Amino acid sequence: VSILPGVVRPTARGWIRLASSDPLEKPLINTNYLGTQSDFNRLVQGVKLAREIFNTKAFSEWVTGKELLPGPDFKTDDDLRAFVRRRAESYHHQAGSCKMGSDAMAVVDPQCRVYGVEGLRVADASVFPVVPSGNCHAGILMIGEKVSDLIKQAHGV
Repeated sequence: VSILPGVVRPTARGWIRLASSDPLEKPLINTNYLGTQSDFNRLVQGVKLAREIFNTKAFSEWVTGKELLPGPDFKTDDDLRAFVRRRAESYHHQAGSCKMGSDAMAVVDPQCRVYGVEGLRVADASVFPVVPSGNCHAGILMIGEKVSDLIKQAHGV
């Protein structure tokens, strides 16, 4: 039995930038996972909560043997912070790099048209203004369907 604590609504924001004008060159990416103290503290608390849950009577029949990760040697808050720094990963639901909105940080308008670029729309998880609290798949499909309708409507199809 495993519990994988995670920060579902992170406050840190990463970035993606062009490395050069060469379209074949990979972009520069800074995910900035746990880039705020709040996100970091929440994940450490998540590890502590997972331990508490595993130590309940309700889990006793499924928990056999010793804890594998972080492991029984990680006892203090400093130990847990070191573990989180070393082993934390994302849920791989990257979103928000082309935020939809009307503020200065927005890249696309409510019809997913890229500001300042004629004829270009973005229809994927990058338009989410914040990372969703769950899997992104259904939301991505809905965006694709909506944008396809908008494009057809714009062209009289």
